[in-house]
Amino acid sequence: MDKTLKLLHSKKIGPYTTQFQYRPKRRVGHFDVSLFLKNDDGKLSERPLIKGIYSRGNASQHIQEWFDIHYSDRADFGDRDCAVLSQSGRCAEYVFGMIGEAIEPGGMIIVSLITDIVWELESELHKVTRECLSLRSLGIPPAATPLGRLLFISGCQNIKSQAFDVQGSSRLAGEKALNLDMNRQFSRKLREQLQEFLNRREQRESIEYDKICRLNAEDVLNRLGKTLF
Repeated sequence: MDKTLKLLHSKKIGPYTTQFQYRPKRRVGHFDVSLFLKNDDGKLSERPLIKGIYSRGNASQHIQEWFDIHYSDRADFGDRDCAVLSQSGRCAEYVFGMIGEAIEPGGMIIVSLITDIVWELESELHKVTRECLSLRSLGIPPAATPLGRLLFISGCQNIKSQAFDVQGSSRLAGEKALNLDMNRQFSRKLREQLQEFLNRREQRESIEYDKICRLNAEDVLNRLGKTLF
């Protein structure tokens, strides 16, 4: 198993254990990947928690490794046994932290905003993120949305809502800093975005979403405060 991909197999996520599957694609260095969860009874989730593509990148072209994924935020084990990870302790944070650890500095994680629509499942995480980004009058930084916050927790400091024009715009993309100087640059820019957002008055156009993102922004700023500059 590829060294990077091995980091995602048989890992503890709260009360669950990961089961990672991958298959090489025709293009060298690219893999179809799926991540399932296994509960205490040894039962595998009915659908993958994560499904997408992993690329080793191309060192000769200075392209770092990347993931382009769907993330479902829920694991169904049948018999009405369902876990929503973003509402189950810190499970969602552990998942994204694990993915981030598998990506080297300079790498990227691209995550779909419409997984719930494509997979026909309910996901407040995706719905709120989409609404926050679609209401441009709110001026919410991508990192302050629910999915954006998880990308930051994965170790990505540069978070964009257009996903660098990768296969359409219904994505968020997080980029890990390649070195300490870039880390400072990304972190400084992110801090300014979040602080400017928090300094504005609450938007009455969608107070509920605005409040959620303000809490996320405060959390990200707090985590930024613990990083070394």
